[in-house]
Amino acid sequence: MMCFLTSNRSPPCWRSGCAKVPGRVRAALWTAAVLLLVAPLRGSADEDPHVSAAIKLHNGTLVVLHRSQADARDLLVHFHGAVETLRQAHLRTGSTAVLAVVNFPGLSSAYSQPIANDPELFERILRRAWDVSRPEGSAASDPHWRRVTLSCFSAGYGAVREILKTPEHFARVDAIVAADSIYAGLVEGAAERQVNPVQMQDYLRFARLAGEGRKTFVLAHSSQPTLYASTTETTDYLLRELGIARQPDGSLSTDELRQSSRASRGRFVVLGFEGNDAQAHLQHLRRIDLFWKMAAGE
Repeated sequence: MMCFLTSNRSPPCWRSGCAKVPGRVRAALWTAAVLLLVAPLRGSADEDPHVSAAIKLHNGTLVVLHRSQADARDLLVHFHGAVETLRQAHLRTGSTAVLAVVNFPGLSSAYSQPIANDPELFERILRRAWDVSRPEGSAASDPHWRRVTLSCFSAGYGAVREILKTPEHFARVDAIVAADSIYAGLVEGAAERQVNPVQMQDYLRFARLAGEGRKTFVLAHSSQPTLYASTTETTDYLLRELGIARQPDGSLSTDELRQSSRASRGRFVVLGFEGNDAQAHLQHLRRIDLFWKMAAGE
């Protein structure tokens, strides 16, 4: 989920910077992180979509969800979150896309380091999702995904940021959905809080292409403050760099999520939500189907 640091480095996972946070806050965040990753699966393996056995990825897991009769060509790779929560969200979208859920034990650096240390990991995720989900009898052995969407919640942004650093991977990704999930360090020594631009450069490039209609980028954020650059601050950085203004908007509000603003250009869409606590943060995962559907053009 999150940790707390004000340097120009990427926010790590429960390292020394987190000791500055009051114990009550650390306990709440830790509990939320555990609940996300240990939520039990419900239902049987015969339900649609099928849920694969966990596939080992370094010290984490990949679980592939796919519909048994669908000749799916679209792939949604999500980083960080309980499989059952994401399965329910996927069902609500009605999508036939294959969903690959990747979880690593830890927070932001736990997601960035495996990608940074293993340049082939992203390609293996694409291949394993293809192998598990392709229809029986299919002759194609190499992944032929028509559309690849990266999705992340909370700490999962670390994986997405690393994937975008590789030009071939950047080109292969068609869409990004970030559900309260882009954090960054702050510029050291600055008189005021400033988002570290180095950590945002690939997100900015992707957002610019989405604004031109060449990619799709849906970014939703809560109003939860952090000692490092929060999701609100990183979003404001992108909007400021692109010269896009927010407008009041509550059209996507639900009982759990209270939307307050929207900004968009082309296929770059920003959705701002109220709420500055852990529950407001968690609701972005529980209702991530709203953002997935928007990224799919629904």
